[in-house]
Amino acid sequence: MRSLVILGPGMSIDTELIANALKDEVKINSYPKAEGLAVFDCGKEPDWAWPDNVIVVGQCELGRHHFDLQIAKTEDATSRIIETLSVLEESEVPEEESGNAE
Repeated sequence: MRSLVILGPGMSIDTELIANALKDEVKINSYPKAEGLAVFDCGKEPDWAWPDNVIVVGQCELGRHHFDLQIAKTEDATSRIIETLSVLEESEVPEEESGNAE
């Protein structure tokens, strides 16, 4: 799964904790080689075609783009990201099973 995290002004997350908890690569202002998290500050222009989902932490105007989850600045963003992406990963159908419905 490819997730884009946009950090609003003054917001931060613990990228090392997220990487360890999800066993995914986390990159700041760039993209993982295959799957993982790309973290960009609000105002940067990410590749909107890349992610499977977009998470906004705090407030950020995305223009014509949409987000799948917004985390309020009063919430523990790191924990919420780990929890949300863990659930999404568990619900994904593995590629080898997706074409074998009987």
